[in-house]
Amino acid sequence: MNQHIDEVRRVDVVVVGSGVSGSAAAMTAARCGAKVALLEKLDTCGGSAALSAGMFWTAPSVEAYRSRIPLGNIELGAQLVGDYEDALAELRASGVRVATEPKLDVMTFGIGYSTDIKAILAWCRDEVLAAGGEARTGMTVVEVVSNGRRVTGVVARDGEGRLVRYDAAAVVLTTGGFQGARDELTRHIGPNADRLLLRSNPGSVGDGLRLARAAGAGGTTAMSTFYGHLIGCPVRRFTPEDYLPYSQYYSGSTVLVNLRGERFVDETQGDELLNQAVTFQPEARGVLIFDHHVRTTEGTSEPFPGLGAIDRYAVAAEAGAVHAEAETLPELLDAIALWGIDRSILGATLDRYAEVAGTGGGAAHGVPVSPAARAPQTAPFYALMVQPSITFTFGGIRINTSGEVLDHDGLPIPGLYAAGADIGGLSNYGYAGGLAPGYITGRWAGGSAAGRVLTTETPESRSLVTTGPHRQR
Repeated sequence: MNQHIDEVRRVDVVVVGSGVSGSAAAMTAARCGAKVALLEKLDTCGGSAALSAGMFWTAPSVEAYRSRIPLGNIELGAQLVGDYEDALAELRASGVRVATEPKLDVMTFGIGYSTDIKAILAWCRDEVLAAGGEARTGMTVVEVVSNGRRVTGVVARDGEGRLVRYDAAAVVLTTGGFQGARDELTRHIGPNADRLLLRSNPGSVGDGLRLARAAGAGGTTAMSTFYGHLIGCPVRRFTPEDYLPYSQYYSGSTVLVNLRGERFVDETQGDELLNQAVTFQPEARGVLIFDHHVRTTEGTSEPFPGLGAIDRYAVAAEAGAVHAEAETLPELLDAIALWGIDRSILGATLDRYAEVAGTGGGAAHGVPVSPAARAPQTAPFYALMVQPSITFTFGGIRINTSGEVLDHDGLPIPGLYAAGADIGGLSNYGYAGGLAPGYITGRWAGGSAAGRVLTTETPESRSLVTTGPHRQR
């Protein structure tokens, strides 16, 4: 198929997407001596990373990774854990803010440090520009170009509709996952996936996955799993400034039931896992039931430095979520029954939960009750309707620990790399973190892409050139 190419540019490495993984890949390649084009299709750089709380965290050890994420790719997980301290040192050396004291038990098991994520993203772009590269917004990559033996660049469409071909020895895909693509979500996650509230930048619609597939990439495990947090239901609006305050991080200290009034998961697993579990319940809805002790402790504490201590129940109620308050549990059950939930089933669920939690845990109606579980007991009592959200997907492009994209036979596709939420299997139901894995896998891909350029290209062939109209075949 012929395409009219309006401009041809020559660089060493093209990075597609400017979130934390793309920024890290571009920065790493540039610091290795490569000329980099960092292309972002939105009008601003940063992707979903720019919307985050800035917690740079992951598993504290390989054993912790394996325990929390038994379905994860252990080879990628071990490399991630092994590279964490070096990545952290690199950030500190850059001069951006990184907390001196770690936060422990992040998402129940991780270790991490609060950072200034926007400063990190800006530093990465500055490094690219200082090395003679470019960072352009409004550039949608529509094709990965190959000569049949290796990837040779990309074709991108700019904001005016012009097609620009970037000839390059290496391409890195870091478009942030496929959470914005409803067709992909329904295909991989299931029939309730179209109910997921998008808690992400709007540009992550599976571009990297589709481009990689077209280039022959193989898929991964974890295609049906994802990261997000429970949000009050319904909410009158859901814009980026709402993503953090609306998240019900404390849900692991509640009793979580579905619209039948039944428990279906061990709540102490944590909100990011409960979020996934709710997706597969009737109407993808749940109800958090808790007491005043939970509301005034976990419900108002600061889950990450910088998020602030706010009353998340009150914020959800103010945002329009269905909620109820009562001085006694029977009165609360009466209120919940008005939502269409069977009171007798719900009452039996809570009674059995309290009984098992009071004896040190076990199982209630076949669902685990953790030894750490605590039944609601301190008045007043609260109920909040919740819905699942999605920030990024866990499945995607198959890579190795060098960031090379692998085909269906597990062999590298020469010149093609991927990182961040575009890759799959590092997290799988369990969550290994967002910013740190994105940054670290970006370093893998950027370093490998630069290494390919610097070992296969001559200095003369690597000069940046711009030419007029061409016709791409």
